[in-house]
Amino acid sequence: MRCRLLLLLLVVAVVLTGFGIAYAEVDPLKVEMKLSTNRFTEPKEITVSISIINTGESDMPGTVTLYYPNGKPVEEFGSPVLSAGATKSWTGKWKVTQAQLDAGKLKFAVEYYVVGDDDQLMLKHKSFSLKLIVEDAQPATVITRQIQPTTAGKDQIVTITYEIANTGTVDITNVRIKENSQISKKTATIDVVRAGEKESYSFEVKMGTKDLTSTGEIQYKAGDKEYTEIKEAETIKYGEVKLSADLSVEGNKKGGVVGDTAQLNLTLTNGGTLAFEGVTVTDPTLGEVFRDVSVPAGEKVTLTREVTIETTTDYQFSVTAKDETGMQIDTATKRVTITAIDPNQVVDLTIQAEADRSEVYELPGAVVFKVSVTNNSEAEMTNVAIRTSGYTINTFPKLAPHETRTFERELYVSMKGTYQFTAQVKDQLGATKTFESNGIRIVKATAPTPVPTDAPRSAPAKPVVQPTLTPLPADYMPPTEGEEETGGNGQILRALGFGLLVPVLVGGVLTLIGLINRIRAGAASRAALDHLQINGTRDYEQISEDEPEQEQPAEEQEAQPQAPPQPGEAGEPAKTEAADDFELAVEAALRRRQHSIAVDDKPRQGT
Repeated sequence: MRCRLLLLLLVVAVVLTGFGIAYAEVDPLKVEMKLSTNRFTEPKEITVSISIINTGESDMPGTVTLYYPNGKPVEEFGSPVLSAGATKSWTGKWKVTQAQLDAGKLKFAVEYYVVGDDDQLMLKHKSFSLKLIVEDAQPATVITRQIQPTTAGKDQIVTITYEIANTGTVDITNVRIKENSQISKKTATIDVVRAGEKESYSFEVKMGTKDLTSTGEIQYKAGDKEYTEIKEAETIKYGEVKLSADLSVEGNKKGGVVGDTAQLNLTLTNGGTLAFEGVTVTDPTLGEVFRDVSVPAGEKVTLTREVTIETTTDYQFSVTAKDETGMQIDTATKRVTITAIDPNQVVDLTIQAEADRSEVYELPGAVVFKVSVTNNSEAEMTNVAIRTSGYTINTFPKLAPHETRTFERELYVSMKGTYQFTAQVKDQLGATKTFESNGIRIVKATAPTPVPTDAPRSAPAKPVVQPTLTPLPADYMPPTEGEEETGGNGQILRALGFGLLVPVLVGGVLTLIGLINRIRAGAASRAALDHLQINGTRDYEQISEDEPEQEQPAEEQEAQPQAPPQPGEAGEPAKTEAADDFELAVEAALRRRQHSIAVDDKPRQGT
């Protein structure tokens, strides 16, 4: 009995231990993986979607990291810490390699932390994969041609559309479509049509006054082989069409966000004298759009159809009708394209304005505005123009997602009122979107009266000298014709003339005095000659020793080199001009006297 009890306890312990191990090994992380395709004929790029879910009742104790098949971390996934029940997803591109095709699977990996039996964090590495199927390259295509309308009037647009559906297992590339030269001289191209997908191309031609012929030649490549398909000739008839159809989009809307709606407007015009009954309208995408419509003679009928935007779609309505005589006609509208926009690419801006004042004391008055623009979308905006009062004051070449740009401008307001700014940018459809800022109220106010202050101390102002006017003399006579009035320049000329006259007068007086002195000197010279004594004869060749030495004549004295006496030297008074004249007169008299004496000294005959 005791042995049985021990054996029972041992079994219970083993069972409990097993439950504990199983509990500890429960993995709270669940991984889901999807591929855009798992069928391949060659290596190519695919789209991979992975979701990682925390199925546990508590938060993950650490971060989760996702890895590519080459072992590099997926940066876009990040390193999240998943709370209980939370999911983290990632979608991206991956090019499947030949090695992965040979292995038959595509494998990703994830690393995360769990709590071990000893309450310690443990890093776990888990790989997960999906099977890849390799198939032989077997191209298969379905190529269709649609002509709308088959009968057209002069200047009516005819559309020829080719659709290439790839129903095979391999992509087809380098698609070339060649039409008859009557339709187009241009060869259309489509780069690639993925397996399981389809692409289309449309030619448009304006109808003349003759029938047109459509012939199509389609070439494409699949793998290493090239293929060609021919569409036989089909005639587009020329004829007068009394019922015309025009298709447009309400508000000229070119597209919208997925889930948005657009309204298609069909206008049927009966240009004939007979009514059309039982009009049926169809579209390749929408199927039958309208039926049993009546269009009276000479009238117009407008029909509308609302469509939901899911993908970028071309709409072209075909119209079939019979007139009152039972004659059937077929016509078609032109093609209209509605583009679907990714919600993450929708243009969304916010613009906010501020001012450094709300009052100005004069108009125009200067105000400094501060403007902030925020890109709320997930797409980069380009050429964002900021405008006010009809003028562009700034442009941002680029504005990144969720980026805010701010600038200031000093502007002059010309009147009181509310001032507003706008941000303009083109969306993916080329349409200009405008976003308005808040309004700022600016008013004109009266300038405050300045507070009086003590006058600053400064040096007294210099007196202003006022000009003094001198009255004209009583005998003033105005200048006659040809004369200038003396005043200003005349006074200056008179002063200069007087200044020149004084030296002339002084020179004249001095000349007169010199003349008088010369006359007096001449009289004195003649008086001196009258008193000269003649004492017999003399021998001027032999000088008596007993006779004292005579002074040499002035002519001989001048011939001897000697320093001329300077006026003002001691012992000799300075000579005047009159004294010089006197000496010259004396010397002349002496020379005459000597000549007379010489004549008298000669022996006289008869003596």
